Amino acid sequence: MKSLVLKLSPVVVLMFAIACSGSQPPALPPAAPAAVAVVATALPATAEPLASLFPLTIENCGITFTYDKPIEKAISLNQHVTELMLALGLEDQMIGTAYIDDFILPEYVAAYDSIDVLADEYPSREVILNTEPDFIYGGFGSAFSDENSGSQESLQDLGINSYLTHAVCDQGVDTMEDVYTDITAIGAIGGVPDRAEALIAVMKADLSSIESEIGNDISPVNVFMFDSGDDAPYTAVCCGMVNALIQSAGGENIFGDVEGRWTEVSWEEVLDMDPDVIILTDAVWSTAEEKIELMNNSPVLSEMSAVINNRFIILKFSSLVPGIRIPGAIEEIAEVLYPDKFP
Repeated sequence: MKSLVLKLSPVVVLMFAIACSGSQPPALPPAAPAAVAVVATALPATAEPLASLFPLTIENCGITFTYDKPIEKAISLNQHVTELMLALGLEDQMIGTAYIDDFILPEYVAAYDSIDVLADEYPSREVILNTEPDFIYGGFGSAFSDENSGSQESLQDLGINSYLTHAVCDQGVDTMEDVYTDITAIGAIGGVPDRAEALIAVMKADLSSIESEIGNDISPVNVFMFDSGDDAPYTAVCCGMVNALIQSAGGENIFGDVEGRWTEVSWEEVLDMDPDVIILTDAVWSTAEEKIELMNNSPVLSEMSAVINNRFIILKFSSLVPGIRIPGAIEEIAEVLYPDKFP
């Protein structure tokens, strides 16, 4: 039998055949609280015989991994990758999870609660190995540091396959194609490629609808992303997913011409550009309330147009990273940038 190969790149390239189930993409469920992402909750059962999907070979971060069968004992490290697996209905193939930044989407809470939580943040390598996993999925490079699970190469030496978010491996400009690449890969690894195809279809439909609502008759709104930092703000720049969110929502990142994904800037620079709208990360380490209070109480920062007009967009950290929440985050941004287009 020939080995099935899936080599991942910034543009999703499917190098395996997916038999159509004949069903239409699932209907969108009701909007989740706080306008978080809306994704499929009733994905189709896999229609492709598993024997035709495996052996499967996937290249991730320059390493080639071979799967003889679907994963059975997976561990997810970081919230956005956990939610991606749950969106594909893979909870029965997961034996552990860790590092939740805020809250699991309501439609996946029951599935999430059925999985053991190994640690509030990253579990130790010893804890991970004691569960005897066959697969580890990390959302950030730190998941595979020596202090945590260990490198992907070292895990492979132990017979454990792994996958790191494609956008982190690629190090190029983050786009939705990176997310689709992850969904496609995890769907294949889990033996549910048709579910991956359906989920991508729903997300693309969401994005197409948002794009239609925004239209072409707009003048881009200047946006500043304030993640954290009192004396010197930490912000999103050209090449990360947040910049892609702002652009997709019809905005213009005031630091979009700065190389990298995240960087520290000065308040003087922010004041000079006087953003119309400010996106605030709401996270345990830096809440949106704290940042709003900082700007409102500053004689200088309170003079920014966005602060005067109270034009803030508050997004959970889990909505700002490559994952299934991206369409919802784009819609939240667009609704504030162009309120007349989203009644």
